[in-house]
Amino acid sequence: MTKNGPPIEHKLTILQQPDLSMVVTPGYRERRYIEPPPVIQLQMFRADGTEVDIMDVDEEYVMYAHLFEENGEKLIETVEVPISVGSDQQGADVVDLVCRNPLIGSSGASPHRVKDPNEEQVTVFCFSDLKTWIAGRFCLRFALFHLPKKDTPHSSPTSFLATVMSKVFTVYTAKEFPGVYESTALSKKLSIQGVSISIRNKNRLKNNDEDSGTIMEVEYSDNNQDA
Repeated sequence: MTKNGPPIEHKLTILQQPDLSMVVTPGYRERRYIEPPPVIQLQMFRADGTEVDIMDVDEEYVMYAHLFEENGEKLIETVEVPISVGSDQQGADVVDLVCRNPLIGSSGASPHRVKDPNEEQVTVFCFSDLKTWIAGRFCLRFALFHLPKKDTPHSSPTSFLATVMSKVFTVYTAKEFPGVYESTALSKKLSIQGVSISIRNKNRLKNNDEDSGTIMEVEYSDNNQDA
């Protein structure tokens, strides 16, 4: 609803698709986020097709990311993660399996009103610190909700508005991980506007001894089609 009350349509477009990550292994120091960080644009339209600015909408929004199998049909709700629980009498490690959410990091995001690399004003949700416990090929589903009014007793989203599915991406084992690459133009543009994204420049990659991966010679579009 706008401040004047008419209904609006919510459209989601993935501006930056996930491509790869490295599985999180308990006890292994090196961990990699899902890269590039997924960025989803929200657009809102009246019934006559005119676009609505988010500043004119009397609602608050939140978006959540969920991990799905490669075909996009089955939600992965929990995974079993091996956790060291000590040693036996012979000194061997004792490992137990613990059920965890498959995603690590912030799976919820609030909107940012920013300029894209073309200097266009856009409303985006950014997922910059997601990692996973399992290797394989997956996709992410992003679901948009509106939050209840601040004067209501509820604390969780109450109304689903829209969803969009990412392209398939690969989570590699540490041994198979092909390396890292320079941050995209979109990531850099969002970072300088205050969006929390870790930026990796090519010169820093070449000279950083802590980064064991190689630069991937791949062009990543900042304006991908939504899935």
